[in-house]
Amino acid sequence: MRSIVNKIRNMPLNLKATLVFAISNFATSGINYITTPIFTALLTTNEYGTIAVYNSWFDIVKVFASMTLIYPGILNVGLYDHSQNRWKYLSSMLGITTFCTAVLGILYALFFDAANSMFALPPSLVILMLFTSVFTPATIFWTFKQRYEYTYKAAFYVSVGSAVFAQIISIAAVMLAKNLGLGHLPEIRLWSAGILNVAVAIVLFVYILVKGKAFLDFSVWKPTFLVALPLIPHYLGSVVLSSTDKIMIGQMIGEDKAGIYSLAAILSAIGVLLWRALSVTFAPFVNEKLGKRDFVQIRRSVKPLLTMVGLVCVIAALAAPEIISILATDEYLAGVYVVPPIAAGIFIHAQYDVFSAVSFFHKKSVRIMVATVTAAVVNIVLNYLFISLFGYIAAGYTTLISNLILSGMHYYNTRKIEKEKIYDAKFSLLSAIAVSLLCLASNLVYGYSILRYLIILGMLIIAAIKSKTFVKAIIEMKI
Repeated sequence: MRSIVNKIRNMPLNLKATLVFAISNFATSGINYITTPIFTALLTTNEYGTIAVYNSWFDIVKVFASMTLIYPGILNVGLYDHSQNRWKYLSSMLGITTFCTAVLGILYALFFDAANSMFALPPSLVILMLFTSVFTPATIFWTFKQRYEYTYKAAFYVSVGSAVFAQIISIAAVMLAKNLGLGHLPEIRLWSAGILNVAVAIVLFVYILVKGKAFLDFSVWKPTFLVALPLIPHYLGSVVLSSTDKIMIGQMIGEDKAGIYSLAAILSAIGVLLWRALSVTFAPFVNEKLGKRDFVQIRRSVKPLLTMVGLVCVIAALAAPEIISILATDEYLAGVYVVPPIAAGIFIHAQYDVFSAVSFFHKKSVRIMVATVTAAVVNIVLNYLFISLFGYIAAGYTTLISNLILSGMHYYNTRKIEKEKIYDAKFSLLSAIAVSLLCLASNLVYGYSILRYLIILGMLIIAAIKSKTFVKAIIEMKI
């Protein structure tokens, strides 16, 4: 044990930060996985679907309420550009997000009935969206600054602690309400968790303002608006790719199917957790290397990272039946066939994150917007055509196709923006094909448990063999 502790203490800072944030991501998402069986038992599929639809609408509202400033692309570049006084930058960003949310609140009050008809949610949940949008950007800004600077301890405690307590409170609230025979369980579930998250965010909101002292800084606001405005369609397109499938499933074939699809999508997202942890190190590294025009190091570091994410996505697709059986009731088992295409799409989306870093660094907002809007329109059209024909499982495949288009267009952007070669096109293409085929092939072996277990074991052995290369790549991504 002492040897293990010493090894951890002697790790390079960026590797230690990546490890801690990986644990944090898996812990915060893990608590969701742990509580999923509880909520699927307490709530009907319709009620679970209402929560999924709320989350999908909230993803859309956040784009306008935050003026896209809470997302990694523009936020990481902002932290790089304002490295001399990041607190001042973040406090002025809070001013923008608060102003934008206030405008949305006024519009909601003016068009109350029409807005509620559009959302098809209880008004209390729309109010929760707005209330949350005022304060939670502070938590996001503060956490991103900690991650960008590898200050991992406080961020770990805040992220994991708030996630755990929010789930405990929401479980207790729903169980109490159900025992008392009360209705409105989705509202109780969302409000009980939201109150705790907002309480944490208020503390960080005040902290950032005290440290930054620049809530209204128009010298920062103007250039930020010029970059952020064209990104609104981009992030709306991103929401379409990740969320409107649930909304369309709910409206076209029922909230219960939206709930089943939502659970399958959550289970497919294990690869996302790993990539988010890796992006803690990758984001500042790639910004610095792009600034120094050191493209060789970027190219060398990206390959092992994407290889590991691809392995995790394939393992998630193969293990889907067991994961769903553990975390949900039998009525959710039909969603197992949604997992493979979504898992493959997650790997393709990780490639998009890698490619789009170039466009974000050079602030090519229009190029970013065109690529994402194109993919989003394709996604909506394909969902409309195929969900009614083939059911909710079709949404997983339409999302995969849309992510392929998105990633391809952003790779094209990198070649147009930078004439020199940044990424290895052959590796990117072959890895995308390999991971997609392996994930989709999982559908063929769901009835053969022993075969699947042997394949998973083989994947884990490959991951173990490649682990030194993987760790070396992270260590080399120091700034």
